[in-house]
Amino acid sequence: MYQSKLVASLKANGKILREFKDTVYIPFGSEYSFLIKNLNTTRALVNVFIDGENVIDGGLVLNAGQEVDLERYVKNGNLSEGNRFKFIERTSAIENGPRGTKLEDGLVRIEFQFERPPIRINDLPDWQKQNIFRDIRYGNITAMAGSTQTSFNVNGVMRNVDMSKNGAVTASAATAMVNQYCADNGIVSNSEVHDGMATCDWNDVGITVPGSKSEQRFSTTHMGALEDEKHTIVLKLLGETPDNKPVLQPVNVKMKPKCVTCGKQNKATAKFCTECGTALEIFA
Repeated sequence: MYQSKLVASLKANGKILREFKDTVYIPFGSEYSFLIKNLNTTRALVNVFIDGENVIDGGLVLNAGQEVDLERYVKNGNLSEGNRFKFIERTSAIENGPRGTKLEDGLVRIEFQFERPPIRINDLPDWQKQNIFRDIRYGNITAMAGSTQTSFNVNGVMRNVDMSKNGAVTASAATAMVNQYCADNGIVSNSEVHDGMATCDWNDVGITVPGSKSEQRFSTTHMGALEDEKHTIVLKLLGETPDNKPVLQPVNVKMKPKCVTCGKQNKATAKFCTECGTALEIFA
């Protein structure tokens, strides 16, 4: 599924699953992953909510043009290993057990924001450049040490500007001199992540639970100022067809649907049988 310069698809058995509007059919007991690609020219902060739970502590940062196959939970700061995503049937034992039911069971919500385009020193007016380097030289930004409201970065790029109590404009990042200054004085840069509102869709068919062990590795990074707008992609996972038949194999994008009326194998993109005109529905 594509939205606002980000592509997100589910994969099972190494193959991308076909989407039917906002629905993906996958057999109970299957492990799956998310193939996510950032098509924007700036970095993206992505949070993935499965059954209403954020499965990536702190969010996942994707560089411009980068793609990742996310296959596991990232919990408790464990960046070296975790459990894969596994889709199972929500039985009565689960509903009456300690987990119970949740409003977003069976739903995947991918929420993302893009980093604001950087402002480069050379693009600033001369008076602002002079203020930046004067503040660096005379140490006027020492009061910002320990601040979590300002973001610093590398490559000589200023990510955002902070306004002090006196209204003076202070550089939040600039050249390698700024980066060294931040490192020497313990200036911290954090990105603030807000949880989105829960959707009210209801699905009582399947849920996602911890699966087998994955050793997919991650590392930490910092984000600059984020754009105000948030974007959301929502997918529904189903282990049964609309006529209550269990899905026996993942429906991927290369699967050629077979007509239930005449038996003709149609193209993967066909919505109706080219032989008799019957609608090509999901089959178990």
